[in-house]
Amino acid sequence: MALPHYRPATHTKQKGGTSVVTATLMITAPAVLATAILRPRSK
Repeated sequence: MALPHYRPATHTKQKGGTSVVTATLMITAPAVLATAILRPRSK
């Protein structure tokens, strides 16, 4: 019984789908901006 040959998951990106980098940037960018804006200023 031969096992099916699976392709690596890195090459199975759908057309029009958000990549991992884009999704990570969309999640982290507002968090970093909010932290920078809401951070108490110490002078």
